[in-house]
Amino acid sequence: MRDQPSQEPAVPDLAELEADVERRPDDVDALLRLGWAQYGADHPLPAEQAFERAAALRPDDPEPSFGLGLALKRQVKKEPAIRAFRRAADLTQGLSDRARASILRRLALGHINYLERGEWDLEREVWGRA
Repeated sequence: MRDQPSQEPAVPDLAELEADVERRPDDVDALLRLGWAQYGADHPLPAEQAFERAAALRPDDPEPSFGLGLALKRQVKKEPAIRAFRRAADLTQGLSDRARASILRRLALGHINYLERGEWDLEREVWGRA
């Protein structure tokens, strides 16, 4: 039996993603891909800008607001990050995928708790305990 070469996930090329957004500036999915790649490459300001554009184009989707919250948190912009995470948590109510909504809501609330109190403290949200 031969060893299989490891299949490393392809790292997105920021230049390609930026060119894709340039070609299709109103494509929310392209903006989200770019925002996540920029966030992952530790470029929080461009990520913030991509997530803001995506949120403006798709205001009922929690993902752009959640990404925006992460980008703002990384830049130590506490109050705007909290607002973005609150918006993301609120928008999960409109998701049809209840499992995704629950997970995303808990993540957003955990980030809010961490920014406000220094700990995730999700007992109430996860276990129904105060």
